[in-house]
Amino acid sequence: MFELRKRINRIKIKLGYHLGLSKAIGMPKLITIEPTNHCNLKCPLCPTGMGDTSVAYGLLKLDKYKKVVDVFGKWAQSINLFSWGEPLLNKSFIEMIRYASQSPHQIKSTTSVNLNAVTDKQIEGLLTSNLGTLHVFIDGTTQEVYEKYRVGGNLETVLNNLKKLIAAKKLYKSNTTIKWAFIVNKYNEHQVEAAKKMASDFGIPINIDSLRIDLKEDCITPLDESIDTYGEWLPDNPKYNNYNMDTKTRKRTLEFCKLPWRSTMINWNGDVFPCSCVHTEEKDRMGNIFEQDFAEIWNGEKYVAARKELLDQPNDLETICHTCKKNGYYTLSNNLMGQ
Repeated sequence: MFELRKRINRIKIKLGYHLGLSKAIGMPKLITIEPTNHCNLKCPLCPTGMGDTSVAYGLLKLDKYKKVVDVFGKWAQSINLFSWGEPLLNKSFIEMIRYASQSPHQIKSTTSVNLNAVTDKQIEGLLTSNLGTLHVFIDGTTQEVYEKYRVGGNLETVLNNLKKLIAAKKLYKSNTTIKWAFIVNKYNEHQVEAAKKMASDFGIPINIDSLRIDLKEDCITPLDESIDTYGEWLPDNPKYNNYNMDTKTRKRTLEFCKLPWRSTMINWNGDVFPCSCVHTEEKDRMGNIFEQDFAEIWNGEKYVAARKELLDQPNDLETICHTCKKNGYYTLSNNLMGQ
């Protein structure tokens, strides 16, 4: 019965956007939940790393997290348990993974970490909590290159912690998938092959992904302006570059965004956003799950207006989705995953 309900929900989601319904008849199947937006690194293209002051910072409390999971447990197939910070800084993080995976929810979680600050107890927890996939971001094979983007990070510490993770996976016979994540930029593109070899030596898969030029402004600022400001980070090799540098346009764009029918994002203080592609400023939120019933938010005026915009239907209320669409949509990668 539990799986049947989720299958029916998937059908409703597809019917919603295929029939052009601005009021959703299905509920989100993918939930992104932010354990914290604090981070121990200062990555130069990330608003958290740059010390952005347009948002409040904090930690999601375990009891409130459980309430969120309880809301979505009937429909959600998976949870992305990360967003604008380092999840391991939330001391309840392992319990969050475990709670979602247990009956009656049985939802697998995916997360991403930088592994610069992780305890042995957390390593054990990551491999015994029924976590689905763990992405470890390592964007270089030497300290000099690695810290160019992961400012404040220590590659030796990260690699030692990765070894511990892999050993714990074997010890506990864990089904968790550990993946090396390498985001290519101008200063590390010459180490892509070396990173592939290191990942192979560790016995784990590697995702080679393209750099998103500005994590905060990508959806809301005209692309040519972002390239003029941050273009120094973009790789020279066009294989690893998401953008046409001559025309200052994206190589790939979405014809239609389905996210407002199939997923939602909850940040640490309960604010609800249409996706995790946009920085979580209060002005762009759809509502707050700790203050409102989610069904009220999901088919509230902002979500309905966003869907109408994506469907090219008349509407009078502008949302972040209007801005993202106008700027050609943010695209996740350059189809390099796993290479």
